[in-house]
Amino acid sequence: MVRPEWFIATASTASALLALALALGVKEWVFRPRITLRLRHPARPDEISDRIVTKRIDTAETAAFVRLRLDNRGRSTARRVGVRVLQIHLWDRRRLAWVRARPELDGRLLWPSNQLPGDANTVEVFRYSDRIVDLVSVTYGSSDNRLRPAFVEIGRPWPPNEANLLDPGVWELELLVCGDNIRARRYFVKVSFDGVWPEPEGPGIWDHLLVEGPSLHVVPGPGAVAPSATAGGNR
Repeated sequence: MVRPEWFIATASTASALLALALALGVKEWVFRPRITLRLRHPARPDEISDRIVTKRIDTAETAAFVRLRLDNRGRSTARRVGVRVLQIHLWDRRRLAWVRARPELDGRLLWPSNQLPGDANTVEVFRYSDRIVDLVSVTYGSSDNRLRPAFVEIGRPWPPNEANLLDPGVWELELLVCGDNIRARRYFVKVSFDGVWPEPEGPGIWDHLLVEGPSLHVVPGPGAVAPSATAGGNR
């Protein structure tokens, strides 16, 4: 038979431990949002929106978009989440090294997909769901037999000097996923584009506009050996 004083002592201890756990934020930790930046593989049967050819909302021009997913596998909503450009590098084929480029884009937020001009550059990501942000795009338009550029899909307005324009080549985008109630995490994405878009109909653009990542590690350039350092390590 359990003696009443032992039962009371045990209950008091359990209550104190529970109060301490709540005070230390254990509940918030258990129910916290867990955001991961993803790009689905083109071979997946349900992959119809991460790589898409559609009309631009603001200009109605035909454009190809590569989009990243903010995937929340946590138990609560992630508040005011954005994907911020930290740095951009261009692959120098002669030096076989990444070269710093486009400093005007440092700190700019990527544009959430299907947002209207004037909408916020951040999104709410509900639990067990995802939201899409535009990464890069190519406008079909009229190329006059010239190679087309790609564009980093930062929030509006775009820089008047077209600093978000990426000439044909291999680029590395260093991104930061951040929000009000999530831990910031850095990712690296490699974008390769040769400037060619055969025709607006059909999947031909995806043989020329290639995206690798997102990765937590620095992305190796063409023909380079993958670094052993973790994200943020030296190139």
